[in-house]
Amino acid sequence: MKIGPEYDTLIIGAGINGCGIAHELSKRGRSVAVFDKGKIGGGTSSKSSRLIHGGLRYLEHLHFGLVYEALQDRTELTHSYPDLVSLVPFYLPIYHNGPRRPVTVWTALKLYDVLAGRRHKRHSRRVSLDEFGSSFPNLRKDQLRAVFRYYDGRTNDLDLTRRVARDAQALGCRIYEQTCVQAVRISDQIIEVDTGDGTHRAKTLINATGPWIDEVIARLHLPTRFGIRKVSGIHLFLDGLLTPHPMFLQTTSKRIFFVIPEPKQCQTMVGTTEREETAPVDDVGATEEDVRYLIDHLNRYLVSGARVRHEDIRDVSIGIRALVASREDPTDLSREYQLDLHEQGQSQLLHVFGGKLTTFLSLSRKAANLLRL
Repeated sequence: MKIGPEYDTLIIGAGINGCGIAHELSKRGRSVAVFDKGKIGGGTSSKSSRLIHGGLRYLEHLHFGLVYEALQDRTELTHSYPDLVSLVPFYLPIYHNGPRRPVTVWTALKLYDVLAGRRHKRHSRRVSLDEFGSSFPNLRKDQLRAVFRYYDGRTNDLDLTRRVARDAQALGCRIYEQTCVQAVRISDQIIEVDTGDGTHRAKTLINATGPWIDEVIARLHLPTRFGIRKVSGIHLFLDGLLTPHPMFLQTTSKRIFFVIPEPKQCQTMVGTTEREETAPVDDVGATEEDVRYLIDHLNRYLVSGARVRHEDIRDVSIGIRALVASREDPTDLSREYQLDLHEQGQSQLLHVFGGKLTTFLSLSRKAANLLRL
């Protein structure tokens, strides 16, 4: 097998985290190569909810640090990529039979405003029932207790990932698409990575393969301190626009789902579900049960003339979130990411467990700071 050029860092995975780390290292003057078995952003990074947000619902579980970091990244992303990331109004209608009281939601929204910082000028507020009724004719008005409006970020996840990748390439990063890593050899002096077009060498290897990470670790026989639990979520794409603005709604079991209009495509995105998966990532698909779950909960809030039928579904996509689990206690799950560094002589192996679209900037900087470069 031919020997390719030696780099400072090799990265497996060209999703948002892999491309983000590649960009950060390239900005710091390091030579980087990225390998992906598919296309840039072709996995989970193009099947997200397309939100750049702090995670309002995480406040309920007291994850203040996670929300704060995400909101700071949200602010930076709106300034760095204004053509791709924008703040838009989100509406939260609260009904009498809902699982959360208006005062609970209002308190969370005001805390969300505080954590967003002084640079965030678009604060949450209460919306009159008459204003909501005239703006959202497809939503039920009976049993409506209160409506709140706040602002969060929207993006095109695939376009954002590709932009970050191009920015890295402009700084000299090499990205190999449709290139599967076949073997990894780690010695005290160097790390060798075999692919279909040769052997590549570096002193640092980063595994940023998202929900595939456990499969990659097992196949390449790499050491690790963590694992993941895979949680799938589907999105339905419906013909037409159900609402004029994005909206979060609640199920009776306190879960959240959203309705997001996409005017350019004249469609509405509805999501998402949560189901733990044990099958390999590439074998996971949407089920009729997933689809029915979203349709049933959505139709509870729609007036009779606007209710969704199966034939209104234009498309269904499925993505998988990686929840981090400790090897010592696999039931101890976290929505925060973990950077798992292993050192052998001059060689460094870093696994990126978890992480989401919004926080790729913070994750990338922390990963770069952690490494001996």
